[in-house]
Amino acid sequence: MNFDFYIVAYSIIVLAFSLIMILLAFSSYNKKVLKKSYMDTRIFMYVVLLSAIFYVGTIFYAYNIKTTNNLTYVIFALIFLAYCVLLMIMLILTLRPLKKIEESTELLAKGRKNLNIDFEGAIEFDNIAKNLEGVQKVYRENDKKLNKKDYEYQKFISKHYLKYFGKTKIDDLELGDSVQVKLCTLFCDLRNSYFSSETLSLKDNFNLIKEFTELVCENVKNNNGFIDKFLGDGILAIFDSEDDCLNAGIEIAKQLDYKNLVSIGKETINYGISLNSGMCVVGIVGNKKQKQFTVVSDVVNLCNRIENLNKIFSTRVLMTKNFMSNVKNPHAFRYVGTIEFDDLTSKIPIFESIDAYADARKNLLVKYLDEFESGVRFYEKGTLDKAKQFFSFCVKKDADNFLAKYYLNRTIADMSTLLPSASRV
Repeated sequence: MNFDFYIVAYSIIVLAFSLIMILLAFSSYNKKVLKKSYMDTRIFMYVVLLSAIFYVGTIFYAYNIKTTNNLTYVIFALIFLAYCVLLMIMLILTLRPLKKIEESTELLAKGRKNLNIDFEGAIEFDNIAKNLEGVQKVYRENDKKLNKKDYEYQKFISKHYLKYFGKTKIDDLELGDSVQVKLCTLFCDLRNSYFSSETLSLKDNFNLIKEFTELVCENVKNNNGFIDKFLGDGILAIFDSEDDCLNAGIEIAKQLDYKNLVSIGKETINYGISLNSGMCVVGIVGNKKQKQFTVVSDVVNLCNRIENLNKIFSTRVLMTKNFMSNVKNPHAFRYVGTIEFDDLTSKIPIFESIDAYADARKNLLVKYLDEFESGVRFYEKGTLDKAKQFFSFCVKKDADNFLAKYYLNRTIADMSTLLPSASRV
């Protein structure tokens, strides 16, 4: 074959290859990743055309100088191979930023919002990088808004409920969601008798409620609990352990007693605290526009009713036997009686926390604890004469033992009327 054949063959191959590269640049694939106006596409086309022109020119130049030996063909072949390799390298380098764009957008789609976006290449890639950084900025701002929104929610709905559902955000919960868990409840009530004082204005009453709720909330939080509901001048708190719940009740009682002590000239703040524990159903109730957590259980209802016994017994912190039995750390308690509620089939043994009193008062109660509890048990058995002896002894030794006075008066009344000894509330 003569040299003219190789010139024509090489030229056709070069032009065909160049045409293929140009078609690829405008193909449907390329339209998905690069638009026609992108600088990198134009550069790629220019390199293809210029390389083709240069190669064809080289062949014609070789023809003019009549270089027809075999070495010339080898050189042409190597030049063409180098040309093809150069085109592939150019293509890879041109499209390399697309891989980074793909990786960055994939991470963005997965929720990553702190990416280091820096694409090498044409100015259009810089614009893409800036746009993606703008997307990240919008994501971060939206996150701040959502976090702020979630924080505002937590002022009205405790985030502690979320752990019972295995969720991290309130928005993840749906109306009707519920779960059964063991909870400890603390109910603290500020006596209404205090607000009947004509010396207090409505503003003073409200300020007192504010101080009371702040004191209770702080102690609940310090003992790993959270507030479930504010019920006017009453508060329902939730805990995971009996020890934390009891510690909170004791600290609330002592701090309220101290507040009464230092508030000379002001009316005494009367309060009552009750504790209970057991299985509860925690759920979301309401409607689509208004939702709230609620605890549904006899545990809560009984806790509320036991708190009312503080008014009758002149006590501070009362609890059920079930609650007291699950307290792990050592505490001082006294048995105050087994109460029969009208709508419950079983009687409920009730205990009082002696630790809720100041040391001097606590020491006296502990000193005559055995005598007091013996009196309660004799009273419940109907052995009123024995009960009267023990209660009289306790009142004689401790004139401020109001519960002993209550039982003594009740024993005397029962003895005089010979009524049944069952206690009903």
